[in-house]
Amino acid sequence: MVVLWRKLFRDLWLNKTAYIACLTVIIIGLMMYVSMAICYDNLETAKNRFYEEQNFADGFVKVRGMPITQVTQLERIEGIEQVQGRIVKDVRVYAPDRDENVYLRLVSVDPNKEVAINQVRIVDGVPIQGKERNILVDPAFFEANELQLGSVVSVIAEGRKVDLSIAGTAQNPEFVYAMRTAQDLYPSPETFGIAYLPFDVLSNMFSSGANVNDIVFTVREGFTYLDVEEQLRPTLRRYGLEYIIPRDKQVSNVILQQELEQLEATVATIPIVFLGIAAMVVYIMLRRMVEQQRGQIGTLKSFGYTSREILFHYLAYGVVLGIAGGLLGGLAGIALAYPLTILYQSFFALPGLESEFSIRYLFFGILLSLGFSVIAAYQGSKGLLKLQPAEAMRPPAPPVAKRIFIEKIKPLWAILSIQGKMATRNLFRNKLRAFFILIGVSFSFAMIAVSGYFSSVGDLIIGEQFEKVQTYDAKVVFSSPLEKSQVENELWGAQGVKNLETILEAPVSLEKEWRSKDILLMGLPDGGVLYNVIDDKGNKVELYNNGIYLSEHLAKDLQVGVGASLELDSPFLKGEPLTIYVAGVISQNIGSTAYMRYEYLTELLGQGKIVTSALLNIDQEHIRLLKERYQEATMVASIEDKEQTMSQITELLETFSYTTWILVLFAAACGFAIIYSTSIISLSERQRELASLRVLGMSSKEVFEVLSFEQWTISLFAMLAGIPLAYGMVTGIAQSIDTDIMVIPVVFEPHTFMLAAAGTVASILIAQLSVYRRVTKLSLVDVLKERD
Repeated sequence: MVVLWRKLFRDLWLNKTAYIACLTVIIIGLMMYVSMAICYDNLETAKNRFYEEQNFADGFVKVRGMPITQVTQLERIEGIEQVQGRIVKDVRVYAPDRDENVYLRLVSVDPNKEVAINQVRIVDGVPIQGKERNILVDPAFFEANELQLGSVVSVIAEGRKVDLSIAGTAQNPEFVYAMRTAQDLYPSPETFGIAYLPFDVLSNMFSSGANVNDIVFTVREGFTYLDVEEQLRPTLRRYGLEYIIPRDKQVSNVILQQELEQLEATVATIPIVFLGIAAMVVYIMLRRMVEQQRGQIGTLKSFGYTSREILFHYLAYGVVLGIAGGLLGGLAGIALAYPLTILYQSFFALPGLESEFSIRYLFFGILLSLGFSVIAAYQGSKGLLKLQPAEAMRPPAPPVAKRIFIEKIKPLWAILSIQGKMATRNLFRNKLRAFFILIGVSFSFAMIAVSGYFSSVGDLIIGEQFEKVQTYDAKVVFSSPLEKSQVENELWGAQGVKNLETILEAPVSLEKEWRSKDILLMGLPDGGVLYNVIDDKGNKVELYNNGIYLSEHLAKDLQVGVGASLELDSPFLKGEPLTIYVAGVISQNIGSTAYMRYEYLTELLGQGKIVTSALLNIDQEHIRLLKERYQEATMVASIEDKEQTMSQITELLETFSYTTWILVLFAAACGFAIIYSTSIISLSERQRELASLRVLGMSSKEVFEVLSFEQWTISLFAMLAGIPLAYGMVTGIAQSIDTDIMVIPVVFEPHTFMLAAAGTVASILIAQLSVYRRVTKLSLVDVLKERD
């Protein structure tokens, strides 16, 4: 057996470049598997522990106002285990020296309650006291704004400046992914944070007093959320119910769960594809080696080595590749998991989200790599079991030559060069290898295209949202509905205002049979231009009809189409719920909103001409003056600067571009490894043929064209096949993240496929350059010698 081991290492060394290329594919696949699997475990473990320890709520309710004394009565509802009323208010931070708006979401807590729902976990500092204006802020906001324990943060509460002292930092499972609105897309701790303070203190800051506007509850074992919701809705309607949602619809949890599902899908698919491609290469290499070493196999059998011993020898090639690839890929994946976990820490406020060295996934990686490699090695070398010593020591009979079908197409065949005809014949005589190369290159092309797609889709969504939908420069949001004429008279007097439109955003509940959705219904003015509803082709949709216009996602959830009737209820509605019909269904990438003509909406609600927001076209230099003018206004909840929002999102998207380029490099490396390794195999098989062509007078370049023509032909069809493959991959990913918060449009720009083609062509050219150097170094005398 020592002889076989020496032969093994000698063969590996002589063909080291081909094996290294194959090893590269294995390492990339396992690196992605191990790193993503560890990140998934880290996120899942941290989430479950945090949710359980802090008693994360099963249901979330928002009402306009409910006496705190009535909240305890809700515990009598069958199925509710625990219920808690809170005051939740968004306030502006008084920061006259900053251009951007800074907001804090004030959340009331009961310092004396030992087991609370959504219990606050103190990270640093001391607990807050019942009567003092001390707050706990989330660590991300604390660090981003360079605050210190004991620092005073001033906020504007109903037009009054209130000083709050920072007692510490704290986290809450409700705000693992903290966004002020769904339109923000990403957390921005520099401009938005969460602060916790005693209920009594917060109630004294606002005129609503001890009335709560937010309720959370947990469900008793043996009951479901739906059991409780059916009983809660009628009770809460009298208090201005705006929405009631389960845990799996809560924004922070939705985004975290979405990320977990994407990681899980990546762990289940990407490594299998990479390892499958590597297995194809191993199979081709071992099959070629067995054919080339027939004489050696015959000699070994004549010396008494059994077929099983020789088979185990060739399986050892797969074992060496599997262990080496699994070990290197596993260690690289463990190393990559550390920075990836740090990246997740910047988005998800989960205590205990840390990465550790994982022996388990290192073992799994080696086992997975070993399994694929050994199976491929067995399939490639099992044919030697049929060889008898005398038969094995003879060279294999040449394959039967016959005309391929392309030769019958005379005009096409006539335009091919001599090298092209030779390459085409070889292509059809090695169909399995050609198929493997096509699959590998098409996957590489699709991976680059998908990476390029997600690099540009963010710009596409943001560009559409801010250039076609939200064409205003600033949005003034009011703390409660105001008279339309009063608002317009006031804001037209502000300096720099060029255009002004007022809108009504009313919380409504839409019901169809047993299905219901709590959403924000936007009443838009006829002929408005500052907020546009657009279709999937980017054209503006005019709200002509008296009905409701639903987003595609919302229509799908309610299972309704144009002409269907819905029951509408709202805390703004005077009287009983109304029946309305669906006037249209439109595409929408951000949020899940419904639209209606402003005139029709106010007529339905019966509240007169009221508005909740004003949209302005205003010079950028005057937005700061506008903020200063209404800095302490009681009725102004916020002033949103569109340019500021766009710059924050764009800056964040740029950080993701690095990840995208890493994926592009991985995909290109995969394409290079496939082309290079199969080219080396083809060169090894055909070196006598190619050397003969050199003797007959062909140059190295002309001889190389025999190989390159074959590769480019396969690669061309592979790239064409990669287009629908990329489309299918993006469609699957888009469907998996289709939520109320965001819908990913499956729209490929031409430059995406141009990038994929460029990356694939670059990897092929680099691989062919290496093969060309080998062709130029062919020793004609040694190659043409008869084998012993």
